[in-house]
Amino acid sequence: MKQKGEHRSAAMGQQSIWKLLFRFSGPAIVSMTVASTYNMVDRIWVGRIPGEEGLQSLAALGYVFPIMIAFMAVLLGTGVGAASLISRRLGADNRNGANRAAAVTITLTLVLGILMTAIVLPNLDGILRLIGANDSTPYDAKVLQLAKDYMSILTTFAFVNAFSLTIGSIIRAEGSPTFPSVVMIISALINIAMDPILIHVLDMGVTGAAIATVIARSVAAVVFVYYFISKKTSFRFRLKNFLPDIKTLKEIYKVGLASIVRMSAFAFVTLLANRIATGFDTNYVAVLSIMFSISSFAFMPTMGLGQGVLPLVGYNSGAGLKERVGEVVNKASMAALFWGAMCTLVALLIPTQLMSMFNSDPVFLENGTTAMRIFAISFFTVGLQNVLSAFFQGLGRGIASLILASSRQIIFLIPAILILSRLFNVTGLWASFPTADLCAITLTMVWTVYEYRHLGIRFRLRYPHNEA
Repeated sequence: MKQKGEHRSAAMGQQSIWKLLFRFSGPAIVSMTVASTYNMVDRIWVGRIPGEEGLQSLAALGYVFPIMIAFMAVLLGTGVGAASLISRRLGADNRNGANRAAAVTITLTLVLGILMTAIVLPNLDGILRLIGANDSTPYDAKVLQLAKDYMSILTTFAFVNAFSLTIGSIIRAEGSPTFPSVVMIISALINIAMDPILIHVLDMGVTGAAIATVIARSVAAVVFVYYFISKKTSFRFRLKNFLPDIKTLKEIYKVGLASIVRMSAFAFVTLLANRIATGFDTNYVAVLSIMFSISSFAFMPTMGLGQGVLPLVGYNSGAGLKERVGEVVNKASMAALFWGAMCTLVALLIPTQLMSMFNSDPVFLENGTTAMRIFAISFFTVGLQNVLSAFFQGLGRGIASLILASSRQIIFLIPAILILSRLFNVTGLWASFPTADLCAITLTMVWTVYEYRHLGIRFRLRYPHNEA
């Protein structure tokens, strides 16, 4: 007799695609959208600190952003690789293998959190200076200190952040997409509620923003632990399964490495952009911080869409249902393009209003409005890029995923930043991002067409109704 979890996973090969996308991506989209508010809400409230400390705080959050992205890169990449492996093993009816992959992922998560604290905390000052923060003027020295205040708290509790960010992926891969999404929504709402209290009412500034984030992430971690110990999961764990083995690690990072490289490259890009922006004026780092924050609001929902696409592609590929793989990708791509178009339109129509949510300084608004209008061009393609990346990861195409995931940051964006900022100053810095996005999506589309032909998948805009 089949377990409940087996029925959940079998539905991935039977139900209609729109229903599955709504079921798997819907909660993830909502949770990732809410999760994107972590950085955005922090910036909104710290930007409203009276006087010049508001802009200094925004710049400080801009300097810590590459560190946070680098950490998230390893965690989310581990989660993506584990989700792909688990879903493919479930599709091939290998439940023991899926159980081992889930257990190893839990162990990896805790180890990565501990390593983050051990490596970054003792070297925080040097890392921030490498990113571009400095104490050459009293204004810049204050920015550096604020960055250290914020990041030292997050780094100390890195293991909590690690667990809350990674474990949802393996729960989603077993066919339970709603629960981890609800947990992350609750966590984000706690952060939203506590930010104004800690930052303004208790007058803790950026320190309060960091504490709010840690408390919110801790709640998520505790709930995930309860989920496993209460045996609500369909995974069945044995103590020996928690010991990492070479085969499982290789399978996880064969796919997860693509996400790690992509986000790590983005961390390097933000580091490079911060250093160049600092060369023009430290306040441009504050503008850049907001650009990344608003970009994440456009990016994260499509990342949630990709999270739903990945297990569906993995399961149907493992089950040999190639036409369903194509249907998942094509329909998700249409949804991603629609979202991207809406984000671009909003950013082009009301850039000043968007920037004024964070700070009302006239120079900041003028610089930010110009940057927003240029950045907005890239919002159109970001969703499609995420969906197609999830397609290759779901198939287990490690090399293709790695190349395509790194193409935007390494192949196109880094050269664009270096060349365009030199030719057109700060305007060139803003323009480098949409330039790289357009080049990357072109490469990804060409590779996707080739993969479709290799698999024998026909591109269709409409498919026969095939609900079980």
